[in-house]
Amino acid sequence: MRKDSLVNVIVLVASIVLVVFGFRSGMPSAPPAPLTPAGSAPSDGTSTAVEMSTSTAVVSPADVRAVYLTAATVSIPSNVRAIIDLVKSTRLNAVVINVKDGDGTYLGKGMQNVVDEFQKAGIYTIARVVVFQDNAMAKEHPEIALHDASGGLWSNNGGGSYWVDPASSEAWNVNVAAAVGALKLGFNEVNFDYIRFPSGSIQTAVYPVYDGMSSMTGIMNSFFQYLTSHIRASYPRAVLSADLFAYSFVKNDGLGVGQQVGDAAKYFNVISPMIYPSLYTPGNFGFPNPAEEPYQVVLQTLEDGKKFLPATSTVIVRPWIQSFTMGTVYDPQMVGDEIRAIHDAGYGDTWMAWNPANSYDPTPFLSISSRP
Repeated sequence: MRKDSLVNVIVLVASIVLVVFGFRSGMPSAPPAPLTPAGSAPSDGTSTAVEMSTSTAVVSPADVRAVYLTAATVSIPSNVRAIIDLVKSTRLNAVVINVKDGDGTYLGKGMQNVVDEFQKAGIYTIARVVVFQDNAMAKEHPEIALHDASGGLWSNNGGGSYWVDPASSEAWNVNVAAAVGALKLGFNEVNFDYIRFPSGSIQTAVYPVYDGMSSMTGIMNSFFQYLTSHIRASYPRAVLSADLFAYSFVKNDGLGVGQQVGDAAKYFNVISPMIYPSLYTPGNFGFPNPAEEPYQVVLQTLEDGKKFLPATSTVIVRPWIQSFTMGTVYDPQMVGDEIRAIHDAGYGDTWMAWNPANSYDPTPFLSISSRP
């Protein structure tokens, strides 16, 4: 449900600067050896909302209001200052920054400086880790990548986005290492995206590890347990969050990608359905164009999802909201409608705004009130 391709010219130019500023850290030359079981997570996998103790930011994970930023954006000091000004002038209090995306990891000295700068300003920092959609690892380690029938790297509809096998322990370990690296830099939280099997034309994909018969939800449940327990072996109080397809709050069948709300709620402190109304199909919730109904789409998605949350769960639900134009022009009123819907659904005032170009109008972040 991501549209990462909409990046402005400044961000494209800034990507060249990443190496100069020490942002990029290469993927391991070979997948690390499997980690030994940590056993640090509770036996039932239940997590609790906690704060990291390594930062000057004093924001509760249950009160986070964030905007998304790429590593390229924050590699430019003037952009960092502008985002700090945006946060300080609104109700925002957090940022989500790519530290691992489909093209590499960004855990060098430059990123350390960025984390320090935001935290000196009292801003909560979230490291985003893109997990199984991994161009860099697929190219460097094709033995754990999905292939097509001809033996080449598989991509959904030929789009050039490559995947590593979600059942691969080597892939699991690389993402554990990325998360631990982010926590070492002082990030308050690690957010995991693309924690699923690929969607789309998967009938043409050849998996090197997944046997095609095992339950996808079972494999993802095992991955959730492995990921969170191994990270918490080093950082017991780590705040970990998981991005889920918004439709996992509507249907509980795994969606053909292995994502179930109840499974994620057992292991992560925060779950974040990606409720972008423009990515809903015509007819969802009875709307010809769901993009034009942000309040109702967000409200009804969150209301539907309540039945999938374990009754005793303490997990925080912090949705991703749309702050980009697709399907219809997304003006500040529409972004504000999404925020009000979260509040009116009973999930408080916590959310993360997604704009792939990292361009945010401050207006919807100034106030909140229930929609009439």
